[in-house]
Amino acid sequence: MPPKTAAINLDRDQQILNRLAKIEHKVDSLEQTTAFALRAEASKHSESVRAIFKKSKRRAQVYLAANGVRSVQQIAKYLGMKGPNVSPELKLLKEEGLIKIVDTSGGYDIWAKNPIDHTLRISRILQEEYSLQPDGKPLGPKPKR
Repeated sequence: MPPKTAAINLDRDQQILNRLAKIEHKVDSLEQTTAFALRAEASKHSESVRAIFKKSKRRAQVYLAANGVRSVQQIAKYLGMKGPNVSPELKLLKEEGLIKIVDTSGGYDIWAKNPIDHTLRISRILQEEYSLQPDGKPLGPKPKR
């Protein structure tokens, strides 16, 4: 390849990389702006989250256990529940936009939280409100002093 052609290709490649960097920056900026806007009205959104979970500790446990590596049956087994009790909770949480299917392995849907969890700190709220571990299991008894 003649030197002039190589320089043109390098320039073209650099232009593409520059454009991609700008696109990535815009996506990051959009996500940060959205997160900022959501946090600005955190109390309003916290009320919505509480309304979704109501007084359902089971729903909170299922939500926390949906960590991107478990299917319905794996969540049920992990939490010591029955699959038919877990499926409706997952369906409702999906309809509310809190979780999604991230993979389908071996014919099983793998569930995970949407990024809004981190933005609104939903997991933390549920852990505190229902005395749960980050994975949805109940907190053990506090050690005696």
